[in-house]
Amino acid sequence: MKFLANKKIVIFTAITTAIMAFIVMALFDPLVDGKNGLDVIALQLSFSKDVGENIVSSWNIEAFKKWIVLDYIYALSYMLFFASLMLWLARQKGVPSGIYPFIAIFAGVFDWIENSLELWFLNDIEGFSSTLFFIHSIVASLKWLALPVIVWRIVKLYRVKRVKNV
Repeated sequence: MKFLANKKIVIFTAITTAIMAFIVMALFDPLVDGKNGLDVIALQLSFSKDVGENIVSSWNIEAFKKWIVLDYIYALSYMLFFASLMLWLARQKGVPSGIYPFIAIFAGVFDWIENSLELWFLNDIEGFSSTLFFIHSIVASLKWLALPVIVWRIVKLYRVKRVKNV
């Protein structure tokens, strides 16, 4: 993954992530839930199919199906941004990057899995398994739990003094 440890890639993916975050959080999510977009996160962390059904009962499901591709792109952009930033910082500071860039990649993959399960759920609400819905929320939780780990690592890398080559 050395090719990601590049300042130009960090800048490009930072800009892409900022744009996609705005599109997804300020436009897509409110379009779907008809409110402030927070019901999209509530669905992710509901763990109960019954609660999930209640949450989506007022949603614009067709808008979700049509525009969910934006969230897949957003996940790709933030996973590449966080991974490239950690790799680049580690290279600049002369320290190993460890497994942390992979955690960023896994967070994005978990987001893709979560989105795919939500699409499946919305295509067949009645037939969708309660167990699978619970698994969906576990996957979403793993994605959200990765964020503080990633931020912690980035802050830690910023604070490292550059290791001198011996």
